[in-house]
Amino acid sequence: MKVPISDFALIDLEAPVLSAYEAIIKGTVRWMVWCKFCNRWHHHGPAEGHREAHCTDATSGYWKQGYNLAYAGKWKKDGSQQT
Repeated sequence: MKVPISDFALIDLEAPVLSAYEAIIKGTVRWMVWCKFCNRWHHHGPAEGHREAHCTDATSGYWKQGYNLAYAGKWKKDGSQQT
């Protein structure tokens, strides 16, 4: 379900925007974003807006500022999302 960012989401205009893909993980809707610093997928609750980075490395470019999620479609079962 896509929820328009203007409905309620908070954004940080200076934080980068990452494409988020909707997936079902253990029966729960999650939005997956690719982290170019960790080289792995991070998952968040489903809604556009600002998030804290889930990076475990404090040198990550997302560590201090986080990022904004933008809905990019459904997760493809074959894992072929653009990164």
